Amino acid sequence: MDIRVLGPLEIAGDDGRPCQVGSAKLRAMVSALVLAEGRPVAPAALIDRLWGEEPPAEAQASLHSYVSNLRRLLEPGRRARARSLLTFGPVGYTLAIDPEQVDATRFLRLVGQAEQAAEPAEAERLADEALALWRGEPYQDLDDQAYAAAARARLTEARERARELRVGAVIRQERHDELLGELEALTYEHPLRERLWALRALALYRGGRQGEALETLRTARRILAEELGIDPGEELRLLERDILGRSPALLPHRRPLEPPPAEHRSTPLRSDRPGAVGAGAAGTGAAAVGPGAVEAGAGGTGAGITGRKEELAALDGLLEAAAAGRPGFSLITGEPGIGKTRLAEELVSRARARGFTVAVGRCAATEGAPAFWPWVTVLERLADTLPPLPAEVRADLPGVGSATETDPEGARFRTYEAAARALTASRRPVLVVLDDLHWADRSSLRLLGYLAGQVQDGRLALVGTARDWPPPEGALAEAFEALARRQAVRLPLSGLSASDLAELTPAGTDVSALRDRTNGNPFFVTELMRYLGAGSPGRGALPLGVRDVVLGRVNRLPEPSAALLRVAAVAGREFDVAIVAEAAGLDLDAALDRLEPAMAAQLVAEGRPGRFLFVHALVQEALTEVVPVLRRARLHAGVAAAIESRTGGPASDRLAAAAHHWFEAVPAGHTARAWRAAWRAAEEAKRLRAYDVAVELLERAERLAVDDPELGETELMDLLFALAEARFGAGDSVGQEAELTRIRRLAKQAGDRRRWIEAATGYGGRILQPWRVYGDHDADLVADLEELAADEGLEPSARARVLACLALQTYYQPGRAPAERDRWSAEAVRLARQENDATLLGRVLFARFYALLDPDSAHQRLEAAEEMARAGSEAGDHELRTIGLTCQSGTLLELCRIREALDVLAEAERLIGRTHMPYLRIMLNWLRFGVLANRGDLDEAESLLAATVAEQRATSMWGVESSTAGATYHIALMRLRHGRADAVQPPQDITHDQLDQFNLDGYAHYLVVSGRLEEAQRALGPWERQPPIPRTFVYLFWLVVRCEVWAALGDRTACAALYEEASPYADRMGVSGLSLPLWPVSRSLAQLAEALGDTGTARRHAERAERVERELAHPRTTHPQAAQAQAAQAQAAHPHR
Repeated sequence: MDIRVLGPLEIAGDDGRPCQVGSAKLRAMVSALVLAEGRPVAPAALIDRLWGEEPPAEAQASLHSYVSNLRRLLEPGRRARARSLLTFGPVGYTLAIDPEQVDATRFLRLVGQAEQAAEPAEAERLADEALALWRGEPYQDLDDQAYAAAARARLTEARERARELRVGAVIRQERHDELLGELEALTYEHPLRERLWALRALALYRGGRQGEALETLRTARRILAEELGIDPGEELRLLERDILGRSPALLPHRRPLEPPPAEHRSTPLRSDRPGAVGAGAAGTGAAAVGPGAVEAGAGGTGAGITGRKEELAALDGLLEAAAAGRPGFSLITGEPGIGKTRLAEELVSRARARGFTVAVGRCAATEGAPAFWPWVTVLERLADTLPPLPAEVRADLPGVGSATETDPEGARFRTYEAAARALTASRRPVLVVLDDLHWADRSSLRLLGYLAGQVQDGRLALVGTARDWPPPEGALAEAFEALARRQAVRLPLSGLSASDLAELTPAGTDVSALRDRTNGNPFFVTELMRYLGAGSPGRGALPLGVRDVVLGRVNRLPEPSAALLRVAAVAGREFDVAIVAEAAGLDLDAALDRLEPAMAAQLVAEGRPGRFLFVHALVQEALTEVVPVLRRARLHAGVAAAIESRTGGPASDRLAAAAHHWFEAVPAGHTARAWRAAWRAAEEAKRLRAYDVAVELLERAERLAVDDPELGETELMDLLFALAEARFGAGDSVGQEAELTRIRRLAKQAGDRRRWIEAATGYGGRILQPWRVYGDHDADLVADLEELAADEGLEPSARARVLACLALQTYYQPGRAPAERDRWSAEAVRLARQENDATLLGRVLFARFYALLDPDSAHQRLEAAEEMARAGSEAGDHELRTIGLTCQSGTLLELCRIREALDVLAEAERLIGRTHMPYLRIMLNWLRFGVLANRGDLDEAESLLAATVAEQRATSMWGVESSTAGATYHIALMRLRHGRADAVQPPQDITHDQLDQFNLDGYAHYLVVSGRLEEAQRALGPWERQPPIPRTFVYLFWLVVRCEVWAALGDRTACAALYEEASPYADRMGVSGLSLPLWPVSRSLAQLAEALGDTGTARRHAERAERVERELAHPRTTHPQAAQAQAAQAQAAHPHR
């Protein structure tokens, strides 16, 4: 048997034939057992490695199944009672195989033998044999699990050792010419491995190419200086000296295996490694390329960066997937200075080498950043590489379009969709890097979350970097959650190890002490080494904090330069030199002169034209912290005034930046200027659909404004209206409701009737949809609406809105009869018709439709939906027409008028592309999902479900989790019905501690379908204790569920009562509003009649149900075996299937 883990798992039998391992979980279990190297692995550990931190309830049983499958796979002919290769003992499972049966063991043995080989030909043969075993990343089937990282790193480092061994052996055989191409590729791939540069230079020199050998060494010196800020080690310096001097020791006739006597050696080599390049005779530095010459440099890494081998491998995989058309996301996190940006820069280099189009967006390190700032930069950089985009798409790109006042949420989604189209439009693969996401504006983060949920196709790789402290909150946490749901590659960076630091620092550095002091933070290390290299005091006098190191470098500047840097630090990490000059009271030339010493000290670098930036955020932060609070506030005021005095560039940039600096200037007495500047910036942000940014600005403005003695009530209410609009645009309907509630109270107290009405009827957006949590109502709002409705002096349009809202807001209020909602909404419709205003008519008709979502008002709802569609058609309002058609189709489906419903649904689907209403598209998709599921197109239904759920999570619509749970369970039931499964899993989020009646009925249904009738009866209790089903939009849905459960339980009293309750709805479908149609009520009536012994009535109901299902093209041929399994489990629950 041969088990191969150096790449995807492969198992070959004793006859050499490959075995079919099967599922991913089984492959992962084999890999985990092999990785244990003969040690037992506890069942709990295997479950953790197969399922992660949240294993399913049946994980233990599944593990036993995998163990049985593995035994059959490994020992198909094992006799009874013969010892098994897979044993179970007191500690856990052990894979009892010879280590030589694993390719990783043989690989490490061959590399070790190659290192010890006395003859170069033998060393080459062994290294080649080892490298031939390598097929890809080790233990691939364990994904990114941390416990496999150490083994991967050890094997990957051994591979690099084997490659260097082979090269050294070939050079010793005087075949250096055949290596030059390979060595060039190796030094490109691993530019920080000095040994490879030495071998390449030696091969060139021995081939008579002295000039190229010296140029190779100069290239190595430049790369080390640019990437790490260090000089080459002793080996390269001695080799360069010997090549310049044409040392005879470099010629191949000398056997390099015998190191010279110690008294003839020159200065000790770095790490004093025997056999290293440069360990020549009599201080000549002759290149002794023997077995020891390939010993890996500590912490050798992937291309161009120290450490981070595992991270680079993961990012390489991301690029490969994107190039193949599978979009991917990654998040690099860590503390400041840990190397997030450096790793991203390395990724950029690799992507460009692969032919990617690359765009980098850097988030501004200030709260006053313009909306969508990093995305605007990215899209500008991609503009020249993209095919022409339609004008309507270009107009909606972030930072370009202008929102309408009537549909802020739709405008926000148009922007998101335009960005998604632009990012995936290129014919070449695209890499987008968003640096410093912890500084991103909320709109940028919400767009990132949208892309993570929506982009399923395209040649796109998207990588973000962010600090890991403080923990993400708000929009940043939501973006992280969206990336987690997308299963983005998460790369948390930690400090470099002591061995990595040995590669990063000059020879002779006490790397252990350095790591203790810096925790391996590359920036801290670099700054400390620069400090030492600049001739600063000795180690004992060095400050412990990097801030002190940075400020020490600043303090060595001329004071005018340091003073200007303090002003620049207040302006931001990247700053406009003209603004800084004005804030500092200097002319532009004087400011530029004072920046030159800072640039020479590598504290500041040139940015975009007219702008400069601090080389690292910590430089700016350290400078800002040392400025006293009041002095800093005055500097911010100066910067804000300078920004407001300018007229060039986008207004959004100026207004956002000015607002930020005025906020920071509040301690110096600028409260009023701060909140008014924020309001202006927020209005501009709303115009650009950056509603998240607008919310943040207006929240801060409101907190300051309420303490401003000059603020009047009218101005405060208008500020709150602006905040309410922004919250709704950002998808926060709860927040919108809270602001409108405040305005209602303020307006009522002030006697401001116009604002009172506007606040009381302002909930929702394009349509009067309350988006309330099921069963919730606002008694205070209802009281206000009733008071307003009693005012006979209201204008007709205002009265129409008030009555429509009253009908909606009383939907869940106890004691309210549907007749009241019918009367109010009918009057609202009559008034709206008289106003000849299609928008108003659409709002009140939709309110009427939702207010009448009860089982006895279907025909009135259908009339409202039809009128909505007609009004939209007459007014040329595609959105209103699509709303009407969606409502009409759902109601026709409820009435079992299937062919009409499907025709109307098809027309709505044709029109939806002309609208920009995310909530309407979501409503339509839920309706389509129900049709697909009942038709039996389950794969398409699941795909639509995933897309709909992702989109709904980004809106203010209630019910995504409960709808998802119900839809997932519905699909499982349909799979059982169509013979594609033998059992179903319980509905999601069902626990005995959290069961309300709906969940209890659903859980009982699961038990019945699973054949566990006694458990279902115990869970429900006696029929007399069952509460009535609320006569809301969920009534018919839960009615058919309850009917099916009690018919299966055979309780005649329950069946008789339910038959009487359901009979008036025999021509209906069991639906939940406009979504999740389960099955015709007539099918449930057939089951009840059968349980009551009335077979004739049962047959008539069953025939009616079958006619409806045929029209949905629902029934399909069931596989005989699956049908038998289904009958065994669910005969009682579904006697007519």
